[in-house]
Amino acid sequence: MSAYLAAPAFAQDAPPIRILISQSPWLNSFVSLVDQYQKVTGTKFQLNVTPFGGMVDKMRNSVRAQQGSYDIININSQGLAEMYAGGFLRPLKEIDSSFALPEGVLDFGNSANWNAKTNSFDPQGELYGVPTNGNVLVLYYRSDLYKQAGLKVPQTWDELLANAKALHNPPKVYGFISRGTRESILFDFSPFLFSHGGSFFAKPENGDYSVTLNSPHGLRALETFIKLNKEVGAGNAGAMDQAELIQLLSTGKAAQGIAVIAAVADLQDPNKSIVTQTIETALLPAGPDGQRASVAGHWMAGIPKNVPEANQKAALNFLKWFLEKDTQVGYTEAGGIPIRKDLGDTKLAGDPAYRFIKAFSENADVAKMNTPLKEGVRLKEVISLYLNRALIGEIPPKDALNGAATEMNQILTAAGYKLTPPKML
Repeated sequence: MSAYLAAPAFAQDAPPIRILISQSPWLNSFVSLVDQYQKVTGTKFQLNVTPFGGMVDKMRNSVRAQQGSYDIININSQGLAEMYAGGFLRPLKEIDSSFALPEGVLDFGNSANWNAKTNSFDPQGELYGVPTNGNVLVLYYRSDLYKQAGLKVPQTWDELLANAKALHNPPKVYGFISRGTRESILFDFSPFLFSHGGSFFAKPENGDYSVTLNSPHGLRALETFIKLNKEVGAGNAGAMDQAELIQLLSTGKAAQGIAVIAAVADLQDPNKSIVTQTIETALLPAGPDGQRASVAGHWMAGIPKNVPEANQKAALNFLKWFLEKDTQVGYTEAGGIPIRKDLGDTKLAGDPAYRFIKAFSENADVAKMNTPLKEGVRLKEVISLYLNRALIGEIPPKDALNGAATEMNQILTAAGYKLTPPKML
């Protein structure tokens, strides 16, 4: 039994742990762990389950109040920089000086730590976050179609395009699909950019947020992204959202595509999918120089400063237990996406239902944050608009990147960042 589950008498004296959590697909798996912890330790919980759209307001109101309403706030990757940079969270080592993320726990692009001097995620910075749900992009492909056509899992984007052309037979089967709406295109484009050697910013880890999106590497990445969607896609790339993408995969109308690992639950559910036995996952392809990358879209738990110390300690004890390997096995069995990369030697390894873990771990290991700063939400809107316009053919890729870079530079300069102006393509 875990050390954190071995002291029920102490836990029963502790205050209830108040948690703000999104009403999302991983909610039930998280609740199952809460129930287990409560049953064994006697610790009480109060969960405030909130639709995704309402999470930010509740979070902001609580951390800015004289006394917070939540002892643990679950923060989506897009909001991490705001919470860290705002000084709203208690550094976890101030609660327990010996605490560190255990070996094997993923940090999703160093996003558990924040360097206040450089305004960036930094493994040497202060530890604020504990990952609670892993979500990264992976490659999904139909193993039956691959076998029939004698294809191998693609190692590069060029190989993926070749495979997609071999399998593209519209409207029966589309060769490749990805999301392209203004709400989602940035997430799906990011691995293309990173794997082609491109970047959004010069050196964010050092605090240099000079915009570099409109580089030759960025242009090649965008051209590859557009080429795949235009030549072997479903014909509506600019309007493809997650629901439609999952539907095409689950009904067998897409030979392959990139999607979040969370989609695996629906794709392996026989009540929702006809490809449960043949849908497989893999590491996203490499760019021209062999570079691999995925993008982080995970959740982190933070402990606010403005709650009593007893609450903070109780919250951290729960999170310590949550991170343990055995706990993560149970979390995965309950339908959650794990936050560890070392579950390959557990009982999950031989179970076909969890065959996605290898691809998840590989992609999570190379996942990066695309807009790792507190102005990230505003920048996402700008970049996404230009990417979508390029995808639907409204403007050339070069103009899209130049336009996005110009507006990004304006936003960050107005916010006080010292930047080198972007060089136009």
